[in-house]
Parts: sequence; C-alpha cells; structure tokens
Amino acid sequence: MSTPEEVIESLTAQVNELQALQSVYPTELTVMDHGVLADINKYIEFPNHEPPRWLEYAIAVSMNDKSIELLVSLPTNYPKEQPEVYVRSSCLDRTQQCLLNKDLSVIVKAQEAGEPCIYTLISWLQDNIETYLEASVCNQAIKHSDANTSGTEDRITVVFSRYWIYSHHIYSRFKRRDVINLAKENSITGFCFSGKPGIICIEGTLEDCNYCWQKIKAMNWQKILIKLMEKEEDCSNVDNMRKFTEFEEISFATNERHNDMGQLLKYLTDHDCQHAFKELFGIEGKFGKLSD
Repeated sequence: MSTPEEVIESLTAQVNELQALQSVYPTELTVMDHGVLADINKYIEFPNHEPPRWLEYAIAVSMNDKSIELLVSLPTNYPKEQPEVYVRSSCLDRTQQCLLNKDLSVIVKAQEAGEPCIYTLISWLQDNIETYLEASVCNQAIKHSDANTSGTEDRITVVFSRYWIYSHHIYSRFKRRDVINLAKENSITGFCFSGKPGIICIEGTLEDCNYCWQKIKAMNWQKILIKLMEKEEDCSNVDNMRKFTEFEEISFATNERHNDMGQLLKYLTDHDCQHAFKELFGIEGKFGKLSD
C-alpha cells in the first residue's frame, strides 16, 4: 500500500510528463477526462482523500499519410508501475494490430521502473510502425487475390463459442469503449462488467471470439485470463445459441471501485448463465443471500 507521499510523487510525475507531451503534441494529444486531471492536481495539493481515478489520454501519431492512435491509461503508482497502453489504427489489419500490441507490451515491460516512458513508447512506434503497416497492405493484397482466384468454397463448419474472461479490474474508459466497439464490429454478444473485479463475456463464432480475445488480451492488463470457454461444434444457427441479444456494459457499483456480486449473480441467472459464477470466482452463488 503506497503512502500519500508516494502517491503524490507518482501523480506529480504523471502531470509533468503529460505537460511535456502536450508541448510536443499540442493538437495530437487528447485527455480523456479533464475532471480526472483536476482531481489529480487537487490531490497533489490536498492529499486528504481517496486517490483520484487513473489518468487517461490518447495521442495521434501520423506516419506519412497514415495515422495511428496510442491509448494511455496510467495506474495511480505509475511510473513505478507499468502503464496500460494500446495502439489502434484503421490502416492495420487484424493480425498486424494484434502483433503490434503484443510487441509493444514487451517494450513496456522492458522499461525501467520509476521512469516515465510514454515518449519512449511513441518513439518506438514511429521507428517500427511502418513494418506493421506494410505487412497489413501485403496481407490485404493476398486476400484480394485469393478471393478473385478461388472457385466455389467448401462448406465451412461453424463453431459457436462463449468466452468468460476475468480481469483484476476494468476501470479504463478507453478499454471499455474499445471492448464494446470490438464486439459490435464482430457480431459478438455478451457484456463487459466494469469495476473490480472485471468480467467480459463474449459469444459468437469461434473465429470472431478468438479474434476479439486476441485484441482484448493485447490491451495490456494487470491480470486477464479466460476462466471458461464453452463451445458447440458444427452449429447450424449461431443466433439460436446466444444467451445475450446484444453486447452491453454493466456495473453494480457499491462504490467507485467495487461491485455488488450478488447483483451480478442475478444478472447471470436472468440470462441462464449462473453456472459461470462458480467458474469465475470459485464459489457457488446463492440467491438466498441476495436482496431484491
């Protein structure tokens, strides 16, 4: 547990780094919530309350005629703790975006603890992004060629799947927004349970779920893993297998950071998914303990 003095030191370093980045990227950098920044500055001056939420911002980096976006989410103890970063771009295909974020995660872990590193990450992206962009263009050309030369395709067996993903927490607005957009773009239903702990349920075809999982995993979490994977082989109708009609964000907050797990159990039961509660948390959920 960090002392108020240590938190002040970390938050001051975050603000100083942000100001330096804003001087270099005055129009490219966007702070997600200026209220959080105000709370951080207030805490630095008057550290007599709970530490503020994480500072989050995005930086658009242009490369020739292409643009990539680096999403940054800073834990309270950053730079002593690693930042959570994620890169996205419409110029990258699925494979290359996943690979880029996986490689970026390695670079993040190699940074020296206690030293601000966002500018270093931007520099690495500027030096290396062209490789991923070129590979994306090449992959698209190959797919286009295959589509033009292939004849009638053999029937592909469709596998329905449902992934139950557990995270230590899901606070970042960037991540929550991107998970929702990712699901909608790939015909995924389910939910994102924000707060602590964080749960993501995605259901759809195995191919779409696996793709979404790879992208979610690449977002650089403190802890994230699949707790349960359900499959239905040779599925004739994916929609008939779904427990959820859409993808939504849910939260049953008891305070800013924790959730009412009894309400989560009720939500799962309402969708005939109460079995997942034990798989996620290792205990049986009991309705007798729930309030209305």
